Amino acid sequence: MFLPSERRQHVTVEVLLEEKTIKERIKQLAREIENYYKDKTDTLHAICVLKGSIHFFSELVLNLNMNVNYSFVHVSSYAGTESTGRIRVKSWVDEPLQGKYVLVVEDIVDTGNTLRYILNYLRKYKPADLKVATLIEKEKYQHGIPIDFVGFKVQDVFLIGYGLDYDEKYRNLPFIGYLKNDT
Repeated sequence: MFLPSERRQHVTVEVLLEEKTIKERIKQLAREIENYYKDKTDTLHAICVLKGSIHFFSELVLNLNMNVNYSFVHVSSYAGTESTGRIRVKSWVDEPLQGKYVLVVEDIVDTGNTLRYILNYLRKYKPADLKVATLIEKEKYQHGIPIDFVGFKVQDVFLIGYGLDYDEKYRNLPFIGYLKNDT
């Protein structure tokens, strides 16, 4: 599939996960999450890590059959295809989380640096329970963070689509793919 802005560079997008496959797996994750929380709480506090998680978060909460309160944090550590190693916080949770059941919803976990930062900070709020759901976990990295609900485990390739971007482009693709240089 050629994208108009990329034709000059002879770059194509290869599909890794089709939209239907993604949505089916998210429905399964929603059932797993419901089963975990069913005897613990009737209200889940879900935190979307912006910007990349927005599609995953939206689809996930639409499929949860429980009360869900929404919060958003805007944290990043990437420039282009590389992690900068520095965490930039653009916006943060603006309500108390003490005693609440919190689920952090992340798009992708590779090095784990951003997620580790978020979890360490959220623990200061003393939630009753703090869990993580991610759409993608890269198998290559030994980040050491327990991920409670994983959509897909993939090899180490730079992914785009379904919220994942390359310099703010390709987030709106309805599938997850990767850029392939045809030259």
